[in-house]
Amino acid sequence: MRILPDLLGFAGGLAAAYFLQWETGDLVWSLWFCSLMVGYLTILVTIGSGMYMGSQVIRHESFPRKYRAAAVGGGAVLALFFIGFFSFHFCGFHAGHSAFLSSFFPIPGISNQGFADCFMNPFKLLGRAFMTLLPLYGIFLIPAIIAERENLLKPVRSAYETVQRMQVSGENMLQKKGEKTDAKQKAGADFMFGPYRNVIRMHLLIFFFAGAHFMKLDHFAVYAVVYAVYFFPWREFRRKRG
Repeated sequence: MRILPDLLGFAGGLAAAYFLQWETGDLVWSLWFCSLMVGYLTILVTIGSGMYMGSQVIRHESFPRKYRAAAVGGGAVLALFFIGFFSFHFCGFHAGHSAFLSSFFPIPGISNQGFADCFMNPFKLLGRAFMTLLPLYGIFLIPAIIAERENLLKPVRSAYETVQRMQVSGENMLQKKGEKTDAKQKAGADFMFGPYRNVIRMHLLIFFFAGAHFMKLDHFAVYAVVYAVYFFPWREFRRKRG
């Protein structure tokens, strides 16, 4: 039952590519679109989960009242900084990559420069990509979100569990110094690099499809094998074996 959504998403993605008769360009742009949308959603969910956890820590009875106003202001500034930083960095990477893709796989509605003119305007990029590519490849967002649901839910689950532990123990979790250092470091690494791990994997898949296209391996069986490598829930089999 745990892998049933993954299997349905895997089958749905292959069915969409087969029945819509997608070519290499369609596969590449659908992956780029999903990388942008799902990756940015992961960033927003992660920051939002951190804001929720911070708000609960500040409201906790053990948090000094005289520092609450400063903590709220500092938390808001920090959240805006992370949203701005990741918006420009993450979306700028995709805008630059779109120019590369458009030169090799042009599609109607997108110029030869792709979305490069949105390099310094992340919200313009998100809006244009959504309006231009959603009618074409929006259906592929469903299996992509299913495949990445763990990355989307992980920060929410982590924030909720931290708040629950804090409420049960009656102690402010931020005041526990020196405990679970490895866990804290891992959480920080997940926050900084987590949204990019999937991006790297998706873009490696894009490069593979491009290479297969230029080697004239445009066969659905090739796409099916690569989709299986990426979307099939192999992690569950590794977990079962362990």
